[in-house]
Amino acid sequence: MFYILTVIISEIRIKQMPLASAKTNLIELDGIKFEDDNIRFVFFHDSNSILCEKMRFNIEQFIDNEPYIIYFYSIDISKYPKAFYEHNVSGIPNILVFKGNREVKRIMGIVPFENLKMIAQTLKEDV
Repeated sequence: MFYILTVIISEIRIKQMPLASAKTNLIELDGIKFEDDNIRFVFFHDSNSILCEKMRFNIEQFIDNEPYIIYFYSIDISKYPKAFYEHNVSGIPNILVFKGNREVKRIMGIVPFENLKMIAQTLKEDV
């Protein structure tokens, strides 16, 4: 019974989440290779997925509302599936966080704006 209620509530909440606009602040990549040690978030998504678009909305909100600079990129796995397999991404939406070319964290699923904010702040302090 608890499982069924959880699924129903989750589906209702997901349907209520807005979709991202066509305009994006994310820089699209076809692979990952960074030249410096800045912290970078790479959003793995499928442009045909409603769940991914809902997560992109949260990322766009984060980018628009945060004063400190965090570099956000995206890889559309429907266009560039090689990167998906090279980094052993298990599903989408998924964010891989890099410091230089080294992966330091994975953020899986739809993450609310406030949680993204906390994760980014923690990473800036720890890394």
